[in-house]
Amino acid sequence: MQQTAGSLTNKAIQIGNLSIKARITIFLVLIAAFCLLTVLVKSGNIAAFESSVHIKITRNTNPIPTAVMKAISNFGAVGMIVAIVLVFLALPVTRVKLGVPVAINAAFSSILNNVLKVLIARDRPELNRLVDASGYGFPSGHAMNNTALYTIIVIITFRLTEVDKTRILILIFGALASFLIGVSRVYLGVHNTGDVLAGWMIGVAVALLVDTLYVLVSH
Repeated sequence: MQQTAGSLTNKAIQIGNLSIKARITIFLVLIAAFCLLTVLVKSGNIAAFESSVHIKITRNTNPIPTAVMKAISNFGAVGMIVAIVLVFLALPVTRVKLGVPVAINAAFSSILNNVLKVLIARDRPELNRLVDASGYGFPSGHAMNNTALYTIIVIITFRLTEVDKTRILILIFGALASFLIGVSRVYLGVHNTGDVLAGWMIGVAVALLVDTLYVLVSH
C-alpha cells in the first residue's frame, strides 16, 4: 500500500520531465536570486541599470503606446485576476484540478506580495508617472501576481494534457502576458525595473510552491 501511494505521488508530481527534485532546485534558485536582487536594490547598486532601462522603454513615449500600455496594465489588475479565478471555479470541468489551486495561488501571491512590500519598504519612482499608484513598489504586485497566475496555469496545463499545440499556446500566452504586464508598469512610471524583475522571480516561485503542495496534499 505504501509503495503504491508513493508511486502515485511521484507520478503525480511529474510535469513532463520536471520532477520534485527539479521543482525544489528551481524554487531555491529563484528565492536566492530574489534575495540577491533585494540586497542590490536596497544598497542602490542597480540604480544606474534601472535608470537606463527606464530611459530605453520610455524613449518614444506618445499617446498610442501609452494607451496600449495602460490597457495591458489594466489587463493585469486584481479585478482581472479575480475574474479568471472565478471562471475556473464556476466551470465544473476546471473547478477541482484548475480552479482550486489557481485560487489558492492567487490568494497566497497577493498576501505575500503585500507582506514583502511592507518588509522591504522600497518607494515607487516619483518621476514621469503616467498613472496613479500608491504604496511601496518592491516587488511589483502586477508582475508577481500575474506571473504566479499564468505560471501555475501553464504547470497544470502541462500536467493535464499531452497535446503539444495546447501546451505551446498556453505557454506562449502566459509568458507574453507576464512579460508585457511587467514592462507596462515600468513604462507607466509606477515601478522600477528591479521591482518587476523581483515580481517575476517570486511569482514563478509561488506557483511552483503552491502547485507542488496542492498535488502532494490532494494525492
